[in-house]
Amino acid sequence: MFLSRSPLVVLAAFAVGSTDAACPSGSDPNCAWEPFNPYSCGKELECPYNTRCDAEAAGYNIAADCCQAPQPSGCGMIFQPLVCGDKQCPYDNLCVAELAGYTESQCKTPPPQCPEGTKNCSGEPNNPYTCGINRCEYRTICDLESAGFSVSDCCQDTRTNSACASIEDPVSCGRPGGKQCAYPTQCQADAAGYNSNQCCNAIPGNVACASIYEPVVCGTSPFWCGYGNQCEADAAGYSAAECCRQPDPNAACVSDFAPVVCGQIACQYSNACLAESAGFDPKSCVVVPPSMGTFSEPDSFADGTTSGANCKAAAGAAGAAAALAAAAANFA
Repeated sequence: MFLSRSPLVVLAAFAVGSTDAACPSGSDPNCAWEPFNPYSCGKELECPYNTRCDAEAAGYNIAADCCQAPQPSGCGMIFQPLVCGDKQCPYDNLCVAELAGYTESQCKTPPPQCPEGTKNCSGEPNNPYTCGINRCEYRTICDLESAGFSVSDCCQDTRTNSACASIEDPVSCGRPGGKQCAYPTQCQADAAGYNSNQCCNAIPGNVACASIYEPVVCGTSPFWCGYGNQCEADAAGYSAAECCRQPDPNAACVSDFAPVVCGQIACQYSNACLAESAGFDPKSCVVVPPSMGTFSEPDSFADGTTSGANCKAAAGAAGAAAALAAAAANFA
């Protein structure tokens, strides 16, 4: 994994001809407590899920139907697109592919091709988009659709009349597991239709963190931001108090479901052993009674994507949120 990184651009999980159909969701309430680990699933990788549990609960076979989709916020501004494995999972660079578990020998460079449409779109107003793993540029929606893309496959370029400062403070925006669009600043992301709650701060190019993989998740659900360790998160502007450490995947914990919340932002773990493997003292955590239910997520999000991760039980969700907020106050 690269340690000294330039600012991030984008992990593109795009494909020509993606469907606009709603993505299936499951009904396993335990998914709410699973570690953050995004996947893109479906024939065109069009359905985003925050965890493996969510994807499986929606009826997908991970090995056959999904690509692991790490958050691109931990990798640099290196556009060297790759497709990896038998499923040809698309990634922006080797760093992101390695985060998904691939080695360089399992990946190859896709043909540098951009499909061209046959429709005359010269009379359409200028509204540029970038589409696909090769970041194909199209002047209008008419052009991209004529080339076989849909708007849901593409990132809207920043509007030329946006008044944004000429600084480099890049962000990547979009639903985890889904389309990720990168912009030089949050101002330009806002001009393209995103807001700060939908974007992750990139790691500055002059930051070098140790090669210790202790992943943390920062930000606000469902648009979590993933980083390889707290050093990277700090560099991206998130303090330890704003992040949740992920459980150690090698921890010898049983699969008992006895959820707890820990820390100032109520980090969620499916049992105390996993919370301890993430660095918390189990005695400082609050046990969540089963009667509280779990969080529910909206069926759609502000960027127009459809939630495939809505497998949280709706019953008792409001009470759970209030109780978890109260629990978090114990750590303030």
